[in-house]
Amino acid sequence: MKSSKKGIFLLNLGSPDSPKTRDVRRYLKEFLNDPYVIDLPFLFRKLLVDGIILNTRPAKSAEAYSQIWTEEGSPLLIHTRALTEKVKALAGAGSDEAVLVRMGMRYGSPSMESVLESFRKDGINELVFIPLYPQYSYAASESSIARFESLQPRILPDVKVRVIQDFFHEADFIESLIASMKEPIARFKPDALLLSYHGIPERQIAKIRKAPEVCCSPGCCDTWTDKNRWCYRAQCYETSRRIAVGLGLSPERVITAFQSRLGRTKWIEPYTDHLLEDFPKQGIKRLMVASPSFTADCLETLEEIRIRYQELFLESGGIEFEYISCLNSRDDFAQCVTRMALQSPIS
Repeated sequence: MKSSKKGIFLLNLGSPDSPKTRDVRRYLKEFLNDPYVIDLPFLFRKLLVDGIILNTRPAKSAEAYSQIWTEEGSPLLIHTRALTEKVKALAGAGSDEAVLVRMGMRYGSPSMESVLESFRKDGINELVFIPLYPQYSYAASESSIARFESLQPRILPDVKVRVIQDFFHEADFIESLIASMKEPIARFKPDALLLSYHGIPERQIAKIRKAPEVCCSPGCCDTWTDKNRWCYRAQCYETSRRIAVGLGLSPERVITAFQSRLGRTKWIEPYTDHLLEDFPKQGIKRLMVASPSFTADCLETLEEIRIRYQELFLESGGIEFEYISCLNSRDDFAQCVTRMALQSPIS
């Protein structure tokens, strides 16, 4: 019988327990009070979140969640759970030792702490931690890794750990994206492919542990170099370039933009909604959209892109709009995640 020694921890961002306002409020309270998400001094953040946002936004967000919720629950949880099961089967196949694969959420349930406690009870001695965010950002990647680093020494102090910080440039990740897009593009024949990544405040690029030497200056993201290796925006543009090459599309037909901005602060550009309004005037009336910064479909892809952005594009004069689903639990993506987890020994 195989012994339980290695663990693989797949982490996604999280979801409320239900689309009801009280559950959405609870989720948003945890999410928005994270200093990596709203990176303001403690007092200002508490006043903004608890005093203003939580008095108005939960009801609006609950309505948005209700539009994408399924009988099985949150799409994000459903897809992450399905991916976990596939990675579990792949990681255990042909292995001389048991490989335990579990999923958790940065916010909400299952919590990171509860997942690490379950690994402790199983007596693992190695752990691979994979936040399922392809590009490295302050609000998602660094927040998750910092939380992991605060919990792991207390719960699993003697376990060897490897953290996969990003995978935007991994060949089989790019191949999975290309494979997911080829058939829809061949069928739909769009005027352009819009790759809409989650936006971040521009100031957060310089806040990460390994801040890039250059960022958000003219031409700084035209190539991916050692100087901008850890720049979120540069990583997104590199993902787009590799997708364009793999699909055999000219650079002008593959457009990169950033969505989901909040507040009045400067976010990385160009903005997805602004481009959608301008595209029809430029002759782009058949548009295909994908979001390579998300590995699982969620509120930002299903409600923001597939519903609201489609309405905006059509109201602006567009003729046809189609959204390409995230990788979710595709077999090739499960194989990619498994390879990343098992490819090298933990030191």
